[in-house]
Amino acid sequence: MGHAASNPPKAPLRVLLTRPDSYLGLRLMHRFLGDPDIRLRLLTRDARRIGEEVDGLAEIMEGDPLDERLLSRASQDMDVAYFPTRFLRSDDADDAENLMFAQRFRDACIRGGVGRIVFLGVQGGADAESGELRTLSDVGEILSGRPDAIRTICLRNDYIIGSGSMLFEALRSLARYAPVLLAPPWMEARPAVTGVADTLEYMIRAARIPLDRSLIVDIGLPPRSIRELVDITGRTMGVRRLTIRFRGLGQRGAALLLTLVSPLSWRLAFSFIGTMKAIAKSGAGPAGEPANRVFPDVDPLSPERAIGRALLAIDEDRVASRWTDSLPGHVGTDTDAEMARAKFRDVRTARFGSVPPSRVFRAITSIGGEQGWFTFDFLWRIRGFMDKMVGGYGISVGRRTSDKLRVGDFLDVWKVVDIQEDRRLLLEAQMKVAGKAWLEFRIEGDTLLQTACHVPEGIPGHIYWYSMVPFHAFIFTDMVRSIVRRAGKPD
Repeated sequence: MGHAASNPPKAPLRVLLTRPDSYLGLRLMHRFLGDPDIRLRLLTRDARRIGEEVDGLAEIMEGDPLDERLLSRASQDMDVAYFPTRFLRSDDADDAENLMFAQRFRDACIRGGVGRIVFLGVQGGADAESGELRTLSDVGEILSGRPDAIRTICLRNDYIIGSGSMLFEALRSLARYAPVLLAPPWMEARPAVTGVADTLEYMIRAARIPLDRSLIVDIGLPPRSIRELVDITGRTMGVRRLTIRFRGLGQRGAALLLTLVSPLSWRLAFSFIGTMKAIAKSGAGPAGEPANRVFPDVDPLSPERAIGRALLAIDEDRVASRWTDSLPGHVGTDTDAEMARAKFRDVRTARFGSVPPSRVFRAITSIGGEQGWFTFDFLWRIRGFMDKMVGGYGISVGRRTSDKLRVGDFLDVWKVVDIQEDRRLLLEAQMKVAGKAWLEFRIEGDTLLQTACHVPEGIPGHIYWYSMVPFHAFIFTDMVRSIVRRAGKPD
């Protein structure tokens, strides 16, 4: 008696994900980790930023992404490679590095026999005045510039709406803190937006669709103006506002106002507004394939529903990643050596007796954000405002979630550069400090050690430290005692 032939088991799809610590990279990574039919390889500059939950579930390759030998090893035997999904530019040096990386990444994928590259592009930009749009367009042209050697799928939109995205946090801030909204011309720009969940769905499905040529797919929804999106956000939040169209602000003045009401630094606000002005001027670029033809099973969320889901994620304290994860630069692993050179130190200690160290550590990692900075929170807010006025992020960046931190997270005016459970939290200042500064919390035995240290940059750095000394005397003393007091309180 014969037996019916059984289908051979399907081989897992081999996926290379670069920059898994970026805004979209982190979310893609977690989606792939939950798929048994994916064999995932991660290429990251710093493995600490992707979390311990990855251990054993993916192959991790760590190092400088511009290293051509590392890129060659990472792309070997992969079916699909995902290019770093969006970046926030700092200056022309960042643009040059991203263009160089795009070419090296593409060439390494060709040498490694990768079947296709998937990346997120923009709908316009080749002739735009915005440096960010131009660079994103140039990156796309480089990645897709060898159709004879490798297939590419370029998914095009302009901005993402989702919890933690830069556009969403700007919309939410404008709706929340501007009861009377002066709407300058840049707010009439109509970028192509997509909800973050839909963006991820398109990117994941792009790995498996049949492909006999390179594709450009427009995934952006029908455009809405920024003013309309702010109105939608306000209505969804239940906020009533008056909008007045106002033409009296130049780009610098508009950037200053956006800086003051949002988590963005002045440079990012200026770049964001410049990009919007470029979108308004350039209009739509050459049309790509419509998303509903290439991905007929994806029913994208409207901006109203995407904004509603983003607000719900914040309310439920489950923001998976933020735009700050895509900022240029990286968390250094030689921080301790840098700190050893610190000329100025302020050390405070407090004993916590029989309180479990785990409770003390939980109290340490709960500071900032909505919880504030204890008795002298108002002084931290004044310091954050001062930082805003000189172009920094200020304290309004807040934190990703109320009770969890990971390496790379922003914590108000600080960034987490090291975290060791129940032992150590190290923060690096992101405010203007005329040099480098850190704030370290370390648990040793039954004692909490809190150390602020500063490597000054010339005379301004010395002036900065000495001007802060009077405030340190009571701010830092109160902080270390308040942490121990909070740890001792029953849940």
